[in-house]
Amino acid sequence: MAALIANHQSLDLIDVRTEQEFQSFHIPGAQSFPLKNISAPNLLRRRKLAATEPLYIISSNRVQAGLAAGILKGAGCLHPTVVEGGMNIWMSRGLSVVRKRSFWKFARELLFCGLTGVIRGFSLVISGLFGAFSSMVVFLQRSLATKSEFVIPIPSEPR
Repeated sequence: MAALIANHQSLDLIDVRTEQEFQSFHIPGAQSFPLKNISAPNLLRRRKLAATEPLYIISSNRVQAGLAAGILKGAGCLHPTVVEGGMNIWMSRGLSVVRKRSFWKFARELLFCGLTGVIRGFSLVISGLFGAFSSMVVFLQRSLATKSEFVIPIPSEPR
């Protein structure tokens, strides 16, 4: 199934986890049909592919996916196929998922990136100023050292 998704081939994949779980992350192309309110006739009418093609079912655990497969089989689905391991194995293998980014998380990331940029810019300015200041100090020290050679010392005792 991962190869079908990677190659952008059509497949029917339903996710029977809760709507909240589905919204947080799901497999690309999956449709959400929570197990607690699954309607087999409605689901079978909404299929993209022919009834002879497999209908993949994924969940967070095998029991939920197995129940959904039984419901669909009883309603006339020819090939309900439970995805082995479910979402846990899918995620642990690093396979592709669609993640929902909440507004606040997105805003926090933008703020962090913006603040990081400001801090970097500020540190560049400070380091530039420090470099300029240290150059001025070195210049003044050298110029004072050369000027002291031209100064005639005043005698401490009168002549």
